[in-house]
Amino acid sequence: MNVREIPDEIRFRIFDYLWSRGVRSSDLGIDPTYANKVRNRKARVSDALLERMLRMLSVEEFAALVGSATAQQAQQPVVREPRSLGEAALALEQYVRGLELVLERYPQLSNVAYQKLVELLRARVRGYSVAVTGEHLEAFEKLLRARAPKTRAERLRYLRRALEHLGWELSADRLQEYLAELSEESPNVAQHVAKALKLIIKYVRRDPNLYHAFRTPKAEAGPVAEPLTLEDVRAVARAVDWPPAKAYFALLAETGLRPGEVLNARVQDLDLEGRVLKVMRVGNSTKRSYVAFFSEKLRDYLRDVYLPYRDEFVESVEPWVRNFRRDYVSEWRSLLFPFRDSALRAAIYEAMDRALGRRFRLYDLRAFFATYMSLKGVPGQVIDVLQGRVPPREFQVLARHYLAFSIRELREVYDRAGLIVLD
Repeated sequence: MNVREIPDEIRFRIFDYLWSRGVRSSDLGIDPTYANKVRNRKARVSDALLERMLRMLSVEEFAALVGSATAQQAQQPVVREPRSLGEAALALEQYVRGLELVLERYPQLSNVAYQKLVELLRARVRGYSVAVTGEHLEAFEKLLRARAPKTRAERLRYLRRALEHLGWELSADRLQEYLAELSEESPNVAQHVAKALKLIIKYVRRDPNLYHAFRTPKAEAGPVAEPLTLEDVRAVARAVDWPPAKAYFALLAETGLRPGEVLNARVQDLDLEGRVLKVMRVGNSTKRSYVAFFSEKLRDYLRDVYLPYRDEFVESVEPWVRNFRRDYVSEWRSLLFPFRDSALRAAIYEAMDRALGRRFRLYDLRAFFATYMSLKGVPGQVIDVLQGRVPPREFQVLARHYLAFSIRELREVYDRAGLIVLD
């Protein structure tokens, strides 16, 4: 659309419409005298003013003001429904490139495109999250220049730690649970991380909803887990209809692991035959590895349903990921769950609403696991080992002595408890 070709009648109509909505000369970047002349039809709406006004309109408003529904449909390409996930990913890539070309040629449509995309994604994307990029990190560093060198170094160190753990994607639920995980290990570290996250969210990402979604943890008290029954957990698992979310939820419940540990797991960490998920835990001063177990029913679901779904998804979406994050492809392909954390959570929370009429934190499944195992007579020390709760030094002692018997015997203790989520 060439703005120079829009007739004066339409220009005046757009101007009058915006004026009736309370838009004034200061909003349009023009002199009040010029605005009055336009209102009285004593001056023409310039091309520059028209471009500014178009940025304030939605596509529907523009079509209505032009006076013809065909304005929206003119030269509209025929869109065919994709027949496979791979075809859909290719179509998405083509449309994104097409949108780039449109905005390069007609930058005045940027606001219109943004409004339409926000409306579309808000209605269809599961979960809300914001991405943090290298540019945001640079802006954060500039923000800290006025701080003392020690404070500046601490904020950057703790922020980088959090972003790497969260995959550079921030969502309210994930932030809350990540801070809960940190509080379990070190309330002091959790406080430092929360302060750094608050700063970048408030002053760089400028997202008030996300800013108020979590609190800076206090050392003396942490959030209390909601008591859950096995039937509660099974009801939610039954209600989850998306295979990645069902597999993720069931693994959390049956292993008692932290959400971040399952999200960061690699395909190579999964041993279906032995029903073992190997975990590498990075602590404050050292690394330690341990194992978690899951039931035969979950093993069958992972093998027959989830992993085939995952493999098809990876093959179909990889070309799109390669175009936007070439340096991340290998790492992304290796993930056991190469899906957005916020999308997994949204699907699970929707299932909670349907099954229970309430929601609980995914981190509460960790307390559920410990409580269930304890009631079934599993020794507390074994539960701590299975959940990676043992401090590094004590874990090394246990690994050399107490746990030297075998993974097989640990699995037998686990199996006797009979924790099965997928019924």
